[in-house]
Amino acid sequence: MKILKVADFFLSEEHAFSLFDMNRQSMEDVHGHEFDELVIVRNGSGFHIINDQAEFIHKGDFFIVSAHDVHCYESTNNLSITNILLHKDRPFHFISNIDVLTAGIKEYTASMKKRRGGLTDEELVQVIELTDKITRQCDARYDNTYFATAESCLLSMIVMLYQCATRREYRATPTDSGKRHLLNYLRENYTCSINWNYLCEESGVAKRTMFRFVKEITGYTPEKFQQRYRLLKTQELLRTSDLSVGKIATLCGFSTTSRLTEAYRKQFNRTPTQERMRVSNSVISTPDN
Repeated sequence: MKILKVADFFLSEEHAFSLFDMNRQSMEDVHGHEFDELVIVRNGSGFHIINDQAEFIHKGDFFIVSAHDVHCYESTNNLSITNILLHKDRPFHFISNIDVLTAGIKEYTASMKKRRGGLTDEELVQVIELTDKITRQCDARYDNTYFATAESCLLSMIVMLYQCATRREYRATPTDSGKRHLLNYLRENYTCSINWNYLCEESGVAKRTMFRFVKEITGYTPEKFQQRYRLLKTQELLRTSDLSVGKIATLCGFSTTSRLTEAYRKQFNRTPTQERMRVSNSVISTPDN
């Protein structure tokens, strides 16, 4: 597994943070890094798999990947993200106690399914503006003015994320709020047989609009998105639990074990049993440190 190194991503040994924009992020192999990573989804969507746990992410979401975590992206659809890399062992020049804010963000965004809101379009515009202000300084001398400006912009972004993570109500237009409710519902109820007519009525979105919206956001029709989600959560349980394949099939919304096996083989070119054996063999072959 690839481990991303501090020396390759931080501009100097004086930098406690670094920042990168990734446009149209493609699927990526599992990797870790020597630093914490605060991820902001500026556009698009995809599945984020962290420590073998799959979460669907889309525009406005944000979360923290700690240095000891391993993660990757799957089934991305025009996914564009901003990565803020944080080096915990290096002090900032002008910011103190930033760990309190980042710990709060991590606590409130630990499970994307429980998130009811996200960054608004206006807040995402602010993120982009602050990011540009930081990156425009890349050729500047690393003096007090440089660090004061860069860290001021960083603090503004992190305060914004903390406020968003902790606020109870999602400030949006009725249409945008309905669409986010729809995606949250799909994330929380991927195992269920969904009554699309009822969901459209509750979300305040016409059925035709809903199907078009889901396809635009996820890259899948609603039914195929649900199937993909079920299979990734199946993979999660196969890798992280001792539950039987039959029990996992039930928990992930498959009517029978054979239906799960057929779908799983078609998606991953191996059966659930073979998946579990791969994980077991990987653990056995890992040398002790």
